[in-house]
Amino acid sequence: AIFYCPYDIHELVIEEYLSEILLELKEDHKELLFLWAVRLFSSTRIAAIRQQSDRNIRKIRNTMMKKIRKELLSALTDKAEKQQPMTLMEKAFLSDNGKVVDTEAQK
Repeated sequence: AIFYCPYDIHELVIEEYLSEILLELKEDHKELLFLWAVRLFSSTRIAAIRQQSDRNIRKIRNTMMKKIRKELLSALTDKAEKQQPMTLMEKAFLSDNGKVVDTEAQK
């Protein structure tokens, strides 16, 4: 309940690199991400709340997710290059985006 606010969405994650990515989002993107990912609202419901079209909400969401993925790829690539421990999901994300993760170096 402490951070149950769109503008504090960066406080809902543990990883520092992810928190920084979310902190740097535009205010309307933070609100959209909060309603979509935390409150689990549909794009139709978000469109009604924001008095926009469903299509516009989906377009904004896709733009926001591309930005997050781009920043996430950069942060995880840096983490892999520094041979810092990574979760299986982080390794899978890098692999899915064409980056090779050296699992021997992380043992």
